[in-house]
Amino acid sequence: MEEIAKLLVELLRTHNRVSLPGMGAFVASPQAAIIDKGRIMPPTKKVAFVKAETWNDGLLEQLYAKRHGISAEEAEARLHRIIADIRLELDSGGKATLPGLGTLRQTAARDVSFGLAKNLNLQRDSYGLDEVKIDSDKAPKKTKRKKIAPASRKNNISLLVLLFIVLAAIAALALFLLLSRARDKDSIESLILTQNNPQPTLSDASPAQAADENYPDEAEQPALPEAEQPALPEADRPTPAAEQQLQQPQQQAPPRCEFCTVVASFNTLEGARIKAQRYKDMGYKSRVVNGGNSRYRVMLGCYSTLDAAKKGLSETFKFVKDAWILEVCE
Repeated sequence: MEEIAKLLVELLRTHNRVSLPGMGAFVASPQAAIIDKGRIMPPTKKVAFVKAETWNDGLLEQLYAKRHGISAEEAEARLHRIIADIRLELDSGGKATLPGLGTLRQTAARDVSFGLAKNLNLQRDSYGLDEVKIDSDKAPKKTKRKKIAPASRKNNISLLVLLFIVLAAIAALALFLLLSRARDKDSIESLILTQNNPQPTLSDASPAQAADENYPDEAEQPALPEAEQPALPEADRPTPAAEQQLQQPQQQAPPRCEFCTVVASFNTLEGARIKAQRYKDMGYKSRVVNGGNSRYRVMLGCYSTLDAAKKGLSETFKFVKDAWILEVCE
């Protein structure tokens, strides 16, 4: 298992995808330099294990056969036994360690995740670069706040309380004056109305007013029978064909699937768009597809059948060594 881990490390330094036949694939994506807790980490590669990547690129078998001087068939048979041991460790203990590369872990739902070994940098351009620590003595010092004496603090509190009492007294006085003025105004207006407009007695009521009091309300008028309700015009009635069409459920069209060649994979949409634009400038019809798990794939060509996609993949291998095929359904 140690030997296969070394081969995977060597392949991931030069490829962004390496298959583990029968289990999935290791997918690497570049990561820029970061500053974390007073340290500057050099650029590296972030590696994840994707169980759904079942397509075998054959890179591991080719390198194993070359190192041992054996045929590809014999190398595939040996690797099959090694990978079977890895799967057995995952099923029995929930994890399998690849020395020098990282650890595979399996949940109760048989989902497999991967943790890269600490201090392992798979970025070729960053090979040999170490992390840089930032001197904490050169960091800007925090200014100390001046402490307020207890006596001055008490004086400030007393002034605030006094100011609040004064404002409350002014507000209460203003409210009292407004209420007094409103009460005096209402009493004067009521006195004037009483003198100018005496209340009429029962005998002063006019015949029209008496008639209005006995007239039934419009809301109490009897409704028309259902047979006498006005019918809708013929133009407003729905036709039998339209009613049947509304009652029938709409059928959804089946999804359309294509087989596309993937030439790059990014964990950000912006990076994938930049890569796709470069291929467009070269004359290729490229596009970006969201592959799930926060991965954005750059497609160079899409085909209706898998055989046609394999032929296109052989042409793509001339300038992209780690290209692969992905089925896309819309």
